[in-house]
Amino acid sequence: MRAVAAAATTGLRQGQCMDTPYALYDALSAIDVPPEKIRVVVQSMERDMALYATQSQFTVLDQHSGSRFELLRAELAALREQIGQMNLRFEQVDRRFEQVDQRFDQVDKRFEQIERRFEQVDKRFEQVDKRFEQVDKRFDLIDRRFDAMRVGLDESLRAIEQRLIVRLGSFLGVAVAVTAVIVQLLSG
Repeated sequence: MRAVAAAATTGLRQGQCMDTPYALYDALSAIDVPPEKIRVVVQSMERDMALYATQSQFTVLDQHSGSRFELLRAELAALREQIGQMNLRFEQVDRRFEQVDQRFDQVDKRFEQIERRFEQVDKRFEQVDKRFEQVDKRFDLIDRRFDAMRVGLDESLRAIEQRLIVRLGSFLGVAVAVTAVIVQLLSG
């Protein structure tokens, strides 16, 4: 019986086109096996064939999966390498950012120095403003003195004018009297 099953299985593996249950039934009937036993053999053979088909499918699946896993491993290795390269690039970028930060720190220090210089310039301008205020005060004093001098000069000039007018008036009076005396003497 095993020989018949083996012959049927071998025929299937070699690609012969036969319907397994019927071929097995015919082979067992030919050697005078009772029908109940043929049915049991055929059913167990069908189960074995189903198991064999499943195992072969698993074998193909294993082979297919193995190649896929190898591809996946290769892709993961390439991905690890790319990630390593990206990490190197990120480290370079980090170093560049550190350099930029250092440069910004230097710029900040320079701005602090410039701010100190501007503070010094502001203090100097405040001192200059104070000096100009003092000069303005002195000019105000000088203007007041000149105004006082003008008032004094104006009063002096008026006084001098009045004196001159009085003197000229008295001189004119004397000149008229002298002229009158000269005219009388000459006429007389």
